[in-house]
Amino acid sequence: DRILSVQGEKQSMGAGRVVTEHDVLLDAWYLDGGRAPVCISVEAGQADLFLCSYLGIDHAVKGKRSYRLLDAKVKFHRGLPQPGDVIRYEIEIDHFSRQGETYLFFFSFEGYINDSHLISMTDGCAGFFTEEEVQTSGGIILTEEDTQRLPGQKPSDWKDLVPLETESYDDAALESLRQGDLAQCFGPDFIGIQLAESLRLPSGRMKLIHRILKLDPEGGRYGLGRIRAEADIHPDDWFLTCHFMDDMVMPGTLMYECCAHTLRVFIQRMGWVTTKTGVCYEPVIGVQSVLKCRGPVTPETHKVWYDIEVKEIGYAPEPYVIADALMNADGHRIVSFKDMSMKMTGITRDEIELLWEKTGIGGQGSEPEAVGGLRLEVGGKTRGDGQGKMDEKPMRPVVPHPSEAGSLLPSVSPQTSIEEILKPNAALGDSRRSEIGDQKTPLYDRDKILSFAIGKPSEAFGEPYKMFDNDRIIARLPGPPYSFLDRIVAVEPEAWILKPDGWIEAEFDMSPDAWYFRADRSSSMPFCVLLEVALQPCGWLAAYLGSALKSENDLKFRNLGGNAVLHRMIFPEEKKLTIRARMTKVSEAAEMIIEHFDFMVFQDAQTIYSGDTNFGFFTKQALAQQIGIRNAQKTAYTPSPDELRHSQSFIFDDTAPLFPEDPDVDPASSLAMPTKALRMIDRIDAFVPNGGPQGLGYIRGVKKVDPDEWFFKAHFFQDPVCPGSLGIESFLQLIKFAAMNQWPHLVETHRFEWIMDEPHSWSYRGQVIPENKTIEVDAVITKMVDSPVPTLYANGFLKVDGLYIYQMENFGFRLIPI
Repeated sequence: DRILSVQGEKQSMGAGRVVTEHDVLLDAWYLDGGRAPVCISVEAGQADLFLCSYLGIDHAVKGKRSYRLLDAKVKFHRGLPQPGDVIRYEIEIDHFSRQGETYLFFFSFEGYINDSHLISMTDGCAGFFTEEEVQTSGGIILTEEDTQRLPGQKPSDWKDLVPLETESYDDAALESLRQGDLAQCFGPDFIGIQLAESLRLPSGRMKLIHRILKLDPEGGRYGLGRIRAEADIHPDDWFLTCHFMDDMVMPGTLMYECCAHTLRVFIQRMGWVTTKTGVCYEPVIGVQSVLKCRGPVTPETHKVWYDIEVKEIGYAPEPYVIADALMNADGHRIVSFKDMSMKMTGITRDEIELLWEKTGIGGQGSEPEAVGGLRLEVGGKTRGDGQGKMDEKPMRPVVPHPSEAGSLLPSVSPQTSIEEILKPNAALGDSRRSEIGDQKTPLYDRDKILSFAIGKPSEAFGEPYKMFDNDRIIARLPGPPYSFLDRIVAVEPEAWILKPDGWIEAEFDMSPDAWYFRADRSSSMPFCVLLEVALQPCGWLAAYLGSALKSENDLKFRNLGGNAVLHRMIFPEEKKLTIRARMTKVSEAAEMIIEHFDFMVFQDAQTIYSGDTNFGFFTKQALAQQIGIRNAQKTAYTPSPDELRHSQSFIFDDTAPLFPEDPDVDPASSLAMPTKALRMIDRIDAFVPNGGPQGLGYIRGVKKVDPDEWFFKAHFFQDPVCPGSLGIESFLQLIKFAAMNQWPHLVETHRFEWIMDEPHSWSYRGQVIPENKTIEVDAVITKMVDSPVPTLYANGFLKVDGLYIYQMENFGFRLIPI
């Protein structure tokens, strides 16, 4: 990402040194199990190329030769980098050497995260070659010593966890692994075990192997197992087109990652699996891996094989494996890795063996014709010689699609009644419900909700949270007047076990004279309140499952985004809203937890609002390094100087209620901006009715951050931060302003109605805290309809002190006659 310093004489072809940094971002595309994988951790020290150019190699080879890495030794000294880490590389070229017209250089680097030693790369050798020299290199030549059978190493008390046979897996079987469905790939012994997301084969760009040609549990020169994977190569594969522009070859670091993915399949089939969140793969600290590269993968390559032989396996106490690997391109051996290592960080032998004891397999296995209603078919997994020969045993189980078998959870649509969704479900056990007719006795009443929001957390959840009463700080729910959760009346998941599980049911009592109805002046519930109604039960569920106990450091809770659909409006009535929420996914990486939820809001047995959202738990230090919405500087609309010259501005008067507890209410038309208590913009800085990318309108609002404003006190106790929902509210208020200016003749005869039955989304990548100074909100009108119903759609961004931190898409209003 940046070069900090360069030492050495330009064009000297002598020694030199460069120091660089790479930022591991929260949403980095390459993250695997919440870590930067080995390939990235090594590749990010790639500035040896910059340094050799700085020292003059281009003047020597004059563009007639191509760079190729030949040798390297890599050793890790700590765990892999995580989001928020900055890796510093200190790269040195020791000297250049010339053999005829061929130039070589010898280099090394050390990598650090702050003062913590991450990685050493030593004995690096690279050169510049003609295409003919590369083609005639001879590839990797195996000596007699390289093929000699040797005894592998494994514990004396080793026991197989599951029965093992020689097998192969097709493309569909590996796709099942990517979804965590072990049984679909490996067979019925794995039924009921959903692999933790952090251990699954990556998808997207990091989908590096396509099928397993052969897995032999007793194969290889060490007798501990051998596995061969295959991948198809295409001329437009991303790793070719980006590496390099005029000389497309697969990066050697990515070749290593392909071998690591292959080894991952082997140890999973061996039974090293878990449903436990936060477990991840990392190299074994202190083990030096040796790379030799003697040929490339190019756009002309068709297929590559990754051949892995296990040489050592055991527990220390974490499961680990050491292996040798060979890579073939169209039948030619081109790369070797000796002593590549892998361990499962975050789990022990006892935990893995306990999982298998609970399944009842116990190393014996079975081959039932049907298990729990699953049908068995000969499919993506084959047993035998790995060359397509099948034996007569039944193959992998095929889990029926929900359309065939039905879902354990009741199906939900906007028309589904609340009674149908909430009726007892024997399949789930309905672990905790408390209802008497239509009245449900709260499991957690308003007093407990407030204890968690602004009081002692132990009074809400019990002894496990006692430490947060005085000594530590816990992530809270919002307090009054921004608390929109009154009780929890049903809970399916088990407390203190952080994993995706069943639903909870919550309730919120509306009052027609609630402050937010008076402050919004639109005759319906403001969006910010509805969003909080939907999301606050998710925050309660995160606490109920024990998220705060996962770290010895205090963590803060932040919404990261969501997608949702509004089905009906909510009007000022004495009504109860019912909310259902469930956790669908959780990922842990050191001091960070990411949790995903589904939610539904109901009123009078009708679905009001439904969608999905994700939250994160972060340290204070991680939040302080907020990077904002990626690429927003490029994607956000910037008005032209001409647009700004012709723009309009407007300053809002403060109308009552001035704050949530203010009893006064100033009169207003039926189309009106919110009062001071809820208005989230102080002024319109630039309004261009015909501006924006579609020429339909551009508007920018500004708000000065007041550290004494009411929402900092309510959201949250001990952790003041502006609610993201109020950031969206500021954006919606810009759309209201644009609508009132577009149709001024309707301000006394119409009311606002949100766009319904169309998806909208929001993303948060930063926070507004009392120390900030200025909020700016932009909206661009993306669609305008004059008749029969006046309608505006818009997208937008929110900035704080110049940094883009929120993005909103596909929100809007209709104007409805009153």
